[in-house]
Amino acid sequence: MRLFALIAAVFLSLQSCGQPGWEVGIQTWTFHRFTLLEAIQKSRALGVRYLECYPGQRVGTGYSGSFSYNLSAEERTRLKQYFRQQGIEIRAWGVVDKGYYRTRQNIENFFIFCRDMQIPVMTAEPEWEDLDEFNRLAAKYGVKVGIHCHPRPASHYWHPDSILLAMKGREHIGAWPDVGHWARSGVNPVEGLRKLESKLWGLHFKDAKEFGNNRSEDALFGAGTAGLAEVLTELCRQKFNGLLSLEYEANPDNNMRDMERNMKFYKREVKKRCR
Repeated sequence: MRLFALIAAVFLSLQSCGQPGWEVGIQTWTFHRFTLLEAIQKSRALGVRYLECYPGQRVGTGYSGSFSYNLSAEERTRLKQYFRQQGIEIRAWGVVDKGYYRTRQNIENFFIFCRDMQIPVMTAEPEWEDLDEFNRLAAKYGVKVGIHCHPRPASHYWHPDSILLAMKGREHIGAWPDVGHWARSGVNPVEGLRKLESKLWGLHFKDAKEFGNNRSEDALFGAGTAGLAEVLTELCRQKFNGLLSLEYEANPDNNMRDMERNMKFYKREVKKRCR
């Protein structure tokens, strides 16, 4: 009992010293020019153990294809063992849209895969007519759905009001926006987060060079127009406790130095903002 009391005291002390209540992960699209196995090593080198993976990423040597439901049962078992050995946890998987699931009859395969791989959240951009099916399958398999947003006009969910509409009356569907894409779409990220506060389960944390330009390139964290420092302040105010999924799409062939700088920005700002 004394040991548990000591652990609790340390935890509370860290919380009071400004440690946020959320988990920090990497969306492996950041390393989409590499295999999942390589992305894991890069994430570990950055000191990150939580990942949001995506369905199209090749797994790597010894595996037949990408990190999706086509993997055999034996390959899934080996991968779960590898994750444990590396100290890695897959906290989310996506973004699943119709380009991946293609037909309504195929959606269930994605939920079965998440359940089998012990992934608690599927990030997705379903067609409007498929939202109820996503909600039903989320309840059936115990896998939550986080609605993501790509920039306008490509995504149904580019505006936070659209995400609110998608969540309405659907218990197992929450919000998983991308603050960099919001900036590209001309949406103020802090205002967007406030609208989704009641059901914000995670987010993609990235920056964009130009506000209101849906083709804007990524910027280093803090050097763009998404107001990432203010985003952290808002997340602290909300007592956000989901996954903050770092993502960086620039310089994809050689971005580790940039990601080291992004991590420094995050650590510095969260220490200042979350007191």
